[in-house]
Amino acid sequence: MKANRGFTLIEVLVAAAVLGITASALFGLFSKSLFNIGRVEDLHRYELAAENLMNEVLLFTILPAGGEAGGVLDDSGARWNVTVQPWAPADLESKPAEGILRVVVSVTWPGRSIPRRIQIEALKPAQITYLSSYDFRAVIEDSLPK
Repeated sequence: MKANRGFTLIEVLVAAAVLGITASALFGLFSKSLFNIGRVEDLHRYELAAENLMNEVLLFTILPAGGEAGGVLDDSGARWNVTVQPWAPADLESKPAEGILRVVVSVTWPGRSIPRRIQIEALKPAQITYLSSYDFRAVIEDSLPK
């Protein structure tokens, strides 16, 4: 008598269950990977925005003796902030015409649960203005692409 060579119903069900569990685990990994790619793309986009803003500020020949300016970066709720502080000389009591200033640029954007932020710093030799009428924010916004 010839034996039938085939799979029993139990074997087929077990194989289908194993395949289903494996597929759901793989889809979960793919979903997490896509989410992480989105986070990395956001980080890269705002890192480039911070670098662009820093480059614009470093092109200025005149900077305020100290101050802060901020604004909205895009429609996603991202915000930029630029802070200028004296570095050398550390105090500006003698009101030197030139000095080395510390420039800090930070970009903050909404994250999934908490706001995310990137901050970069640079030192810039520059002429220093002590005028209270110097509108640092307007100077920065005029230099940014529209």
